[in-house]
Amino acid sequence: MAAIGTKEAILNSLLEDARHWRGLREYVYDINMPLLINSDESPLPCRETPAEFEAINSSFSSQIHALFEALHDLESLSQTEGKTEDVDGYIRQDGLIPIIRINNQSFDRYPNCLHRNFHSRRLSLLRDLATLPQLWRVSELRLFPAPDYATNIDFENARSVSLRLPLELASRLPALRRLDFPWLWERMPVAFRLRTLRHFTRPWEGPWRDERHEFGRAVQELHEHMPTSLTAARLWFWKPSAFYADEDQSIEMPNLVRPDDADPLSLGLRTVASHLEQFDLRAFLTPDLFRAPVTWPRMKRLCVEFHPWCPDGTWYFVGPRDENPHPDGGFEITREQHYPPVAPNDQDNNMDEEYTEDEEKEEEEERRMDMFRTEPLQSKINPLLLAFADALKGMPALEEAELFAYLAWQPSEERKGAYKDSDEAPYDQDRAIYRWGVSYAPGKDGGNGLLTWQVGSWRPQEDVLQSFKALGDEGSEVEITWKPFEFTDKREDENRRAFR
Repeated sequence: MAAIGTKEAILNSLLEDARHWRGLREYVYDINMPLLINSDESPLPCRETPAEFEAINSSFSSQIHALFEALHDLESLSQTEGKTEDVDGYIRQDGLIPIIRINNQSFDRYPNCLHRNFHSRRLSLLRDLATLPQLWRVSELRLFPAPDYATNIDFENARSVSLRLPLELASRLPALRRLDFPWLWERMPVAFRLRTLRHFTRPWEGPWRDERHEFGRAVQELHEHMPTSLTAARLWFWKPSAFYADEDQSIEMPNLVRPDDADPLSLGLRTVASHLEQFDLRAFLTPDLFRAPVTWPRMKRLCVEFHPWCPDGTWYFVGPRDENPHPDGGFEITREQHYPPVAPNDQDNNMDEEYTEDEEKEEEEERRMDMFRTEPLQSKINPLLLAFADALKGMPALEEAELFAYLAWQPSEERKGAYKDSDEAPYDQDRAIYRWGVSYAPGKDGGNGLLTWQVGSWRPQEDVLQSFKALGDEGSEVEITWKPFEFTDKREDENRRAFR
């Protein structure tokens, strides 16, 4: 029997499925992490060592290569075997959709130390990209973390992949039409009540910043190798919780843009968008996504969700009383303070001891959120809206476009107390989630375009409105609609369906 994860084992599975289904349309492939042995005689160290990560990364890279090599062999066999009226060999005529699921890290016995459960290093391809076979029958590629219903924290034991990977894989798929990555493992700090849990789950700022800059470099290197057949992409960089209310919006955040003057990830996405007809994007963004001149000649449907936080460390929104802690931007990332340690250290030991004590205490509320940023900050939001409006002029094929964020009101107990018996509280409830944004649909056949604002009583500055009004063609106008907020207990999106 072929070993699990080898090209031979994958090819056998592909052929079995193809014969059973009379031609393959989708193929689900689970990438497994090497089992880590945590014995009494030789327990795992508190932190994952560089050597351990290199072995796991090597296994990941080998499995990706094995999958592509097996698919390449299947394409070759399809030229001579298994042909029917609607099946071109072993692959259906409309192409193959590989669905790659990244399984969580596993242990023979889970370690007592939680430092092992949360990972900052990202998996990547180790061999020259040219050694990855080209696949001519793949029409769509999907990749996401495999669901793990055994964990209370959806990123616990998760292994994230390099932000380069979508571009690298796409460059080896010359017939690719759609790219689907519904979570690229970015996330905000979770507002846990216990400082020990905040420590264990910290999204280390150094690797986070470096990965976003690496994405920018990857776009510069690979965008000319993107398949011309590619028309649609879903790239969701961060994933909200189901109730979208587990953040502390008062804490100081990092500046992920420095040392560059512009956000490399936003600029890279600007280039990626120039290839597409449909783009579903969720990301931590700056107005650099729409930096002039925007030339997206194929774009028909654009959906952009931005986070209320901006990756330069500032926020697009403030509180009802203009509360805006840390208004001057994010803190500078340094090698000494913002990268995870790889050797034993006093802080890790102290946190392990403190967490042991925490577990013995009576349970309280697990999270202490402070979601209060509900009012647009004029100096931040208007430049984003203006850049979006101007960018729409560079999309001659556009049918619809929207730019939006989800806002939430679930203040801390202290903040809630400060609003008690005050008419300044924005809502008559302790919790509210709603969508804030703007959408535009050009007029058809000389008709008027439609601009829909869903921003409550707030109004954009005049130059933003004029820029949108200028989108109308000669002889037509842009009709403006002001839509009221729709409040809900949890945000509505396609998160659950996205991971199927």
